[in-house]
Amino acid sequence: MALKDVVRKVYNKLLVNNEGYLKYLRSCGVTIGEDVTFHCPGETHVDVTDPHLLTIGDHVNLTGPITILTHDFSWSVVKGKTGEVLGNEKPVTIGNNVFVGWGATILCGTTIEDNVIIGAHAVVSGHVEGDSVWGGVPTRRICSLEHYREKRAAAQVEEAKEYVRCFRAKLDRDPKPEEIREYFPLFADPEHLCGVHESQTRLMGTWDKSLKWMKDARTYRNYGEFLDDC
Repeated sequence: MALKDVVRKVYNKLLVNNEGYLKYLRSCGVTIGEDVTFHCPGETHVDVTDPHLLTIGDHVNLTGPITILTHDFSWSVVKGKTGEVLGNEKPVTIGNNVFVGWGATILCGTTIEDNVIIGAHAVVSGHVEGDSVWGGVPTRRICSLEHYREKRAAAQVEEAKEYVRCFRAKLDRDPKPEEIREYFPLFADPEHLCGVHESQTRLMGTWDKSLKWMKDARTYRNYGEFLDDC
């Protein structure tokens, strides 16, 4: 690998942040909503050849490295044989409340509706139906979002207990409440959240809705009772 490539890779990984990347994309002409996060902007490739063709909605999480394309230059092979210029530039729209998994590629002409999960390394094209989970190469609908929600809800207690058991085995102690970043609704008092849990509860702009849900989701009276069950 050439020195300049090494320098560029280190620069992208250490110095490129989400806010800077969003500012850059907007300055190019990409339409981007509120609360959009590129989790690995230095390793992400967004095609800005035709920035007016790309629209990203609100509350979108894009892990990395991902690729978003608004054009496809494969027509060059046809031109090489027949001389024809048969362009392929089409809009890409990513709706609201969308998660794009690690290593996914979104091809030109793709529309992703609202409330969608895209699995890791998926290759996405065409129309992606909302309120559902998609994955694969090429991507296909795996299940509804409600089915996914029910599956995750049913697994919370056992997964949380396994998390604690693994923590104890590795570190020879119980985790502090704030070290349980995702399973805390099982034991946390929604009226007295620590900083980490409050931050998680505020994600996606659903603070009030999450607090209301947590009052019913709480399985254990306190953290001690939860640890005793692990």
